[in-house]
Amino acid sequence: YEFQLAYTISPESKEHEGDAAVARTHLREEMGWKTSGKVETTLHGKLVLSPGTKEEKRKEASKSIRTRIHDAFKALEVDKTVSFAGSLMVSGLDPAIKIGITPD
Repeated sequence: YEFQLAYTISPESKEHEGDAAVARTHLREEMGWKTSGKVETTLHGKLVLSPGTKEEKRKEASKSIRTRIHDAFKALEVDKTVSFAGSLMVSGLDPAIKIGITPD
């Protein structure tokens, strides 16, 4: 399944703007997803989903993307200083899926 993820990453405070910048760069350059031309906060990629109902696939897609991003934040040690808000569109699985990650 192809997907498009539009997102924003916000620092919890001004002093964590550097952490947010690191997280944004990582998502654009290290996750294996492609950016949408000059739109740096929209990513495209592919997901492999298990057979199931549309709703089961939506939940799996949301969990898969959320887990990958959260794990990346932990590895970057920014999971306590940045938040993530995104809108995930997966081919054939409309409407958009909201994804949120708040600091641990």
